[in-house]
Amino acid sequence: MKKTIISTILLLSLGLSASAQNPGHNRRGEGDREAAAKEMQAKMKEEANAYYANADTAEYGIRYRLKYLFNKEKNLTFEEDRIVLITPKVTLYQSYEGIGETRWRLANPNGQGGDLGLAYHLTPDYYFYYPATGRKVNTYRIISEEFKLKDFTCDNKWNITDEEKTIGEYKCRKATISKGGRDWTAWFTNDLPHVGAPRDFNGLPGIVLEVADKDNEVRWMFNGIVNHVEGDTLFIKYPDRFSDIPVERFPKILHIFATCDQSNYLQNSGIYDKHKGSYPLKYRPSTGIDACIIDNPIEKE
Repeated sequence: MKKTIISTILLLSLGLSASAQNPGHNRRGEGDREAAAKEMQAKMKEEANAYYANADTAEYGIRYRLKYLFNKEKNLTFEEDRIVLITPKVTLYQSYEGIGETRWRLANPNGQGGDLGLAYHLTPDYYFYYPATGRKVNTYRIISEEFKLKDFTCDNKWNITDEEKTIGEYKCRKATISKGGRDWTAWFTNDLPHVGAPRDFNGLPGIVLEVADKDNEVRWMFNGIVNHVEGDTLFIKYPDRFSDIPVERFPKILHIFATCDQSNYLQNSGIYDKHKGSYPLKYRPSTGIDACIIDNPIEKE
């Protein structure tokens, strides 16, 4: 894949150079580029269909805006759009950036720029939750490598209160918990089907629409319901395989992936695309939480 991208860039560069020297070939060159673009789109669609062939299909999603005071010394706040995809058997918490960007492009095929309502940050971590058993699996994708970081049972001990408030159009109840060195408040609703929550705040009998710590340094705020649209199905894809790289090396690899510049992070990380047709691929560093200099961790202990 990497060689293909480099070859494509080289061919395009040569084509542009030839067109500049011979303007009469411009029209033919534009046609060739359009044909190449369509061919690439068709190939990507084919790979996507194969990749998601055995995936679950979400019934709907809950979109959140995560706001996180990650550096107290410099008063720096990180924002990212996140989503929880909901089914009765499994939920998936992940970044919303890819979904949001795809949907903006579908709605604005000739548009420039992007969705002004979307925080363009990507943290490629995933949290799968199985309500029937309480199982939680935290995975992380670096290029085509899938790392399983944690596989555990979620045993949150929530204190559910009688306090209520409305978020959007949904009546919610308040619940509290102490975990990771912080005191948290969550608001959940039974007006939506099944159960689900951001990150590892599962265990409540409903859909969590809002979570914040006592000091409002970390907040997930409800940002709407996400449904299927034509051309973009909400899939829940559990990895087909996990990396054979020892998980003990993950922190170092993650640091390189998150902070290196785009031109050399593949080489520096020592990870290459070993699996043909593993879709989708991200040929750029993380622009998410992991690229931040954090002095105020979400989990303090």
